[in-house]
Amino acid sequence: MSRDYDVIVIGSGAAGLAAAVTAHDAGASVIVLEADNIVGGSSRLSGGHFYAAGTSIQREAGITDDSAEDMFSYYMTLNQWLVEPAVARAYCDNAAPTFEWMRSLGVQYLPERVYISGIDTVPRGHPPEGEGLAVVKILDAERIERDIDLALMTRATGLIEENGEVVGVTAGDQEVRAGAVIIASGGFGHNPEFVEKYWPDAHEHGDRVWAISGPKAMGDGITLGEQAGATSAGFNRGLLLLTPGFNRDLEVAVPPWCILVSREGRRFTAETAPYTVMAGLFKRNGFVAYAVFDEETRKQADDMPVGPSWTSEALLNYAEQGRIFRSESLEDLAEQAKINVAPLLGTVEKYNESCADGVDHDYFKPIGLSPIKTPPYYAVEVRPSVIAWTGYGLRIGPETNVVGKDERPVQGLFAAGETVGTLHGDRYIGGGGSFGPALTFGRISGREAARHALETAGLIE
Repeated sequence: MSRDYDVIVIGSGAAGLAAAVTAHDAGASVIVLEADNIVGGSSRLSGGHFYAAGTSIQREAGITDDSAEDMFSYYMTLNQWLVEPAVARAYCDNAAPTFEWMRSLGVQYLPERVYISGIDTVPRGHPPEGEGLAVVKILDAERIERDIDLALMTRATGLIEENGEVVGVTAGDQEVRAGAVIIASGGFGHNPEFVEKYWPDAHEHGDRVWAISGPKAMGDGITLGEQAGATSAGFNRGLLLLTPGFNRDLEVAVPPWCILVSREGRRFTAETAPYTVMAGLFKRNGFVAYAVFDEETRKQADDMPVGPSWTSEALLNYAEQGRIFRSESLEDLAEQAKINVAPLLGTVEKYNESCADGVDHDYFKPIGLSPIKTPPYYAVEVRPSVIAWTGYGLRIGPETNVVGKDERPVQGLFAAGETVGTLHGDRYIGGGGSFGPALTFGRISGREAARHALETAGLIE
């Protein structure tokens, strides 16, 4: 069988570019197919943080006792072992080596910026200088330097199979033949049908749902994989961020100076809790909560800014427009918002006592203790309805081979990035816990796809 390339990579985000560069360096000829008119996919829009343990940057920051083993223990415990251990372990073991590879290519990480990005106690979040766009530019420069082909505005529409093996891709009426295919086409945040089908928790929020991912995040990888008999995982998983729904600005947190109450009128979390766990807490409380505060707090909102929806002026304007509940009494506020009034009154009373003591006795919020005493009172409906990334996708093994319905690898097919559904559990491990695996499994998939392609061509044993 003649080949056009050894390896075809579908998608040019962090996973796809890392795969392409690695496959080339392993001796394979490579082409990258990209549905958009620019490289980078969702990666170019992200913060580009890398979650990893045992890195040189950690050591430079004085963190000398972290390890892949510790990271794996945290990862599995957080998700109650409801992820595939071998895949999670592959990420934990390969994250630091991949991180060092990224540094060697020129991505800049500063020791003073490494931070605790999850709910663990060890700083493992590594933000790059220039965010995700800078990472994409560096990887794409490596692609260009190696003269790896790139086809923009080229959407893969099917896989070519022969004798039970994936041997190429169709793009419209064109065929491209290869020894291996890597699907790195991203998630499905911009595909409402897939959101409804695979992520009912997100679909729950109706017209308020929107995605921060690239516009071509349509779930192509799932469709392609299913054509080849791939299995999937990660149903109803992903990362949702909080929003009051006034606009489509990315605001990942509520102000610390409010209290979040459920429709039952009770607090259920510290308002400063990490965004990684907020969506799960909201789900347990009916998917919706209300940020409650008073007039004095609204006037002082600009002293502790969190985003354009939460400025003093914006809140007043939204209240005048009827988009925020406002009343001279908490009883009437509860009736307007359909909050259970008796628990709300008791909750506010207890909270005000905490404010007087300067200590949040119930949820230990460290900042923002502002009493709710001065009318008018406000209630802002908040929902976890912004899609950061989608967690449903193709199952892979630890070497990124796509798993078929017979639990055996689909020969010649590999996957990495957001199109993978094996990795993420019900709780996000922390900032960088999506971008880090994209790079890590992108690199593994490039190595393994090149090996498979060269072996089947008889070029290596």
